[in-house]
Order: sequence, then structure tokens, then C-alpha cells
Amino acid sequence: MYIHEAAQLSGTTKKAIEYYCQKGLLNPVPSENGYRVFSDHDIDQLKKISLLRSLCVSVEDIRILLEKDDSTAFQKIIEDQKKDLQKRTEQNDLLKELAESLDWNAVELKAAARECRESVKGRLTKAFPGFWGKYLSLHFGQFLKDPVKTAEQEDAWRTVCDYLDSVQLEIPEDLENCLDEMNTEPSEEVFRKTNEALLNAVNDPHSWMENNKEMIERYLELSQTDEWRNSPGAKLRELLTKFNQEQGYNTVFIPAMRKLSPAYDEYWVMLQKANEVFSRQYQQ
Repeated sequence: MYIHEAAQLSGTTKKAIEYYCQKGLLNPVPSENGYRVFSDHDIDQLKKISLLRSLCVSVEDIRILLEKDDSTAFQKIIEDQKKDLQKRTEQNDLLKELAESLDWNAVELKAAARECRESVKGRLTKAFPGFWGKYLSLHFGQFLKDPVKTAEQEDAWRTVCDYLDSVQLEIPEDLENCLDEMNTEPSEEVFRKTNEALLNAVNDPHSWMENNKEMIERYLELSQTDEWRNSPGAKLRELLTKFNQEQGYNTVFIPAMRKLSPAYDEYWVMLQKANEVFSRQYQQ
């Protein structure tokens, strides 16, 4: 069938079909007379494209979805759209505040804080793949809500950005499945639970250890077995520990984060104290 029939059957326009062909989303076969012939498969693809476009999915994302056609690809795009929506919401809130207060300086500081937070979070997800990058983005993002006010904070922000732009954690293929399995539960729920448990442990390590005594002891017992040492989880932990020690995460990134964010510096001090309490209780 030719383009006018394809437009009728798919419920779209010839102009739209021309655009999709130009972008490589459709590849109809040319006939002997030079006219493009659209197959039933092309019509099916056109219907999918039209639906995705009505849901505000970009052409490039549509290309990915048509090529992969799996839930993982959809989930990534959904998460990206959530981030875009959150960004627009934050911008709109600042605009409303400016309209009501006309306090340009105050809103400028908040806008700068948001820009700083988003730049660090974006770099974290690029430097660290999959679940780990998402978790670090959420974890450190919560400490970057205040504006950068001092020269020391500005220098620290540049150090953080330069560091994240220069490193990338490489995950061996045999460990990628370990990270993928962490995404089986909805990401936000995983992040919330993990972060909540960490904050509880830092704020009151004695109570946390008492409430989780059985779990801790099971884990410590398991960690001494060959089964655990040879597991993907143990290998991934070893990889992350080595990266932190050798790639400047502990000596460059963390000190700069402490200078950039007073809130994170306070949290880091509490984290060290909690670690001391844990170490005294469990010498391993």
C-alpha cells in the first residue's frame, strides 16, 4: 500500500509519516515506479509510534522502544520522564515564589542550589551505572538543598563535578546481572527503604543493631563462607571497595562533598561515630 493508505489505516497524516521515515523509524520498500510501499508491519509500527507520540515520548526514545520492545526500556524512559516532571515542577514552584515575593535574590539562590544539586546527581548517574548510580544520586541529592554561599563551597562544587566527569565505574559483564536484579522492585521503593535503614542506623546505631541483631549476625556468619565469597554480591562489593580506595572516591569526592554541603558534613561525622559503635560490637 502507498502512503495515503498507510495514513488512513494508521490514523495519522502523510506529513507525520514522511517525518518518521526521515528519522529512520520507518523503512518502507520502494517500488519499481519509485513510490514507497508500506507493509502491514509498517502500519503496526505507525500505530505504536502514534501512541507513543501522544504520550509525549521523544523520537529518539521511540526508536529505542521499537528496537528493544521490553519492559526495561520502558522503565528507563518512565524514570527519565519523572525526572523531567520533577524538574519542571521545581522550576514552576520557584517561578510562583518569585511572582508572589518579587525577592529576586532569594529565588536566585534557590535556583542556583537546584542547579548545583541536579548537576551533581546527573554526573553521579553517568559515572556509576545502573542501580548504584541511581542510589548515589538519591543519597547525595538529599544533602544538596541549600545554596552555595562561600568561595570554599564553590571550589568544592567544581572539585565534585571535575571528579565525576573524570571517572566511571566499569562493571564486568558477569556482575551486570547482579545490578539488574536490584531493579526488580520499583526503584523509588528500593531507594526509600535503603536510605531509611541507613539513616536509622546512623542516628541511633545502638537501637538499630539491637533491632537487627539476628540479621546482622546471619550476614556476618554468611560472609565467612566460600559460598558468599564467590557470590556476585561479594564480588560487586569488592569491586566498589577497590574503586573507592583507588579512584579518589574517599580522598577527593567525599572531602569535597563535606565542604560543599554542611548537611552532608554533619551526616558524615555521625556516620563515622556509628561505624565505631558497630566495629566495637562486631570486631569482624
